[in-house]
This record gives sequence, C-alpha cells and structure tokens, in this order.
Amino acid sequence: MKKASIIAVIIVLGAVFVYGQDFGFGDLPGGMGAGPASNPVMEKGRAKADDAQDKMEGRIPMRFYNALDRKPIAGGTVEIPDTGTFTTDTTGKISFPKIPDGNYTLIFSKEGFITTSVDFRVIVGAVDLNWYSISPGISGKDYRIVLDWAENPKDLDLHFVKTGSKAANSYHISYFNMRQAEDGNAILDRDDTGGYGPETITIGKIDPGAAYTCYVYDYTNRNSPNSARMSKEGAVVRVYSQNKLMHTFRIPANSAGITWNVFKIEKGVLIPVNTVK
Repeated sequence: MKKASIIAVIIVLGAVFVYGQDFGFGDLPGGMGAGPASNPVMEKGRAKADDAQDKMEGRIPMRFYNALDRKPIAGGTVEIPDTGTFTTDTTGKISFPKIPDGNYTLIFSKEGFITTSVDFRVIVGAVDLNWYSISPGISGKDYRIVLDWAENPKDLDLHFVKTGSKAANSYHISYFNMRQAEDGNAILDRDDTGGYGPETITIGKIDPGAAYTCYVYDYTNRNSPNSARMSKEGAVVRVYSQNKLMHTFRIPANSAGITWNVFKIEKGVLIPVNTVK
C-alpha cells in the first residue's frame, strides 16, 4: 500500500504525533521508526518556513538538492547573470534581494555534480519553483531522468517503460512493480510521495532495438482523470546524458489530464512528446 490516511498515529520512537494527515511512508527513509531529524516531511516544513521568512524580508530563496537522495548540496556555486554569484549553505540554500519580475537563467556548478542551467521566473518578486534537484555525474550511463514539481500534487510518479525487445529484457520502472530492471540497466533511484520531488531514474544502457517511453502520472488525483492540478502547479523533467544536461521539459500549462507523456526513445534517439492526457 503506497499511502495511509492516518487519523491518529503516535510514533513512540521520536515522540512524533500526527493527526489527520495524508502521510507518504515512501518518503521516509528508515520507515516509521525514523526520528524527527530524518523525517523529510518535517525537513520540508522547516525549509518552507525559512523561505517564507526570507520572502517577508524582501529576499528570494533558492534551494539545491542531490537528485539521488535529496540531501542538500552545500558549497555549490550559483551564478545568476546581472544579479550575482552565490554559494549554497549547509542546507543547500542561497538567498538574494528581490529582482525585477521576468525570466532568468541560473547556472549551478560543483565538483562531482553536472553543471546545470535552470530557467526560472520571478512573479511579484517571488520564484514559482525555487527548489531544484541536481544530478551527480553519470559518466558511463546513458541517461538520468529527474522529476521536480511544486508542493502539490503531493504524489507524482515517474515511469520509464522499455518494450519491443526480447520479452525477458522488457521492463517498467516505477514505484509499484520494479525498482531494478531485470537486465540491470535501469533503476528507480528515488520515489517521493510528499511533494517537490525529486523522483529519479538512471538508465545504464539504451538498447537501439527497443522502444522506450517516459511519462509522469498524477497519483494524487488518480480518481479525477480530468484534473488539471498537475499542470497548473507546474512540473519539470530534466534529462542528463553524456555527463551534461541534455533536455528540460516543462509540463504544458493548464492542461487537463493525469498522465504527462514526456518523451520517447526510438532507435536510440530521444524524441520529445510533452503532452498531457
């Protein structure tokens, strides 16, 4: 069972009390016994409160996380042209005075991680999506796919499906049926059930004789197939290959549907799709 609706749960270890909360256990490393310090829900809450304080003080906060384990990236360099160059603190955060509304691009770099350009938008002095997942280096791997989104919907799922090859080597990587491909060439690195992401899949080798599809499923709104919540809130898929960022896909805005078809791979070539249904 992926989720549990908790009416009243008392976690003795860690003395945490949760009432009436839709809690995603898959986002809790160590399970129910993990203490408060390792609880991602609480960590996200603290980060949100800290960001809110920055915004009240007229600053723009941004946070950067490792796409494999969601640990904050400390000591990273963030360059924003015409704004400044900043270094992430121990929580993976930078903040800077508000800048005029508009579209911007930042460059994140740190040894051991892939230098990544991130487009962002400032609206009414704030950034709509200000938490970013950055991939570590993937030398020797064909692709790494990283999904980020906003606080809601709480649970989006990244899927990567291989077909058209030998039946024994076909697979469907996602949270529910396979975390490690039988041929050893794809793995779900991280599943997130509490908002923001990331969800990450790494593919070690693409078979040119097979076909692949990548899509995102809105698990939260699975019973409302015409929901537009996923597209209204915003979601981003970044595809890394050859040890660099190759593609950035943003979900089409205001599109009804709970399945975002992001891209396919045919004869070894990545083909954008980027439709919602």
